[in-house]
Amino acid sequence: MGAPGGRINRPRTELRRKLFKRRRVWGRERRRGRRVVGAVIDAGLTTRHHLRKRASSARANITLSGKKRRKLLQQLRLSQKEKAAMEVEALAAPARTKAPQPKGQEVKAPQDVHMEDLEDES
Repeated sequence: MGAPGGRINRPRTELRRKLFKRRRVWGRERRRGRRVVGAVIDAGLTTRHHLRKRASSARANITLSGKKRRKLLQQLRLSQKEKAAMEVEALAAPARTKAPQPKGQEVKAPQDVHMEDLEDES
């Protein structure tokens, strides 16, 4: 009165394993190909909030309000302007090095000065 086929504890064969894997991979690719992706408006202005929204719901449309769009464009303009200004400063101001001191003038250490005690004569 065993189980039908008599293979309760028998391990799967290589062929069976490959068939299972092939079916799993094929199904995953089919699901990926049929997935509906929402529209992205202003793709160049994607923020991390949009990426988070896309990860949680791929079908949602991602749009920007006019206010957010203007603010993002202004941020990009200002950052590019600052970057250009920094590059100009870097080219204009060469790296400063210490000016070499003339070898004839050596700095001498101060000599010890002997102090005399002055006693009060009162």
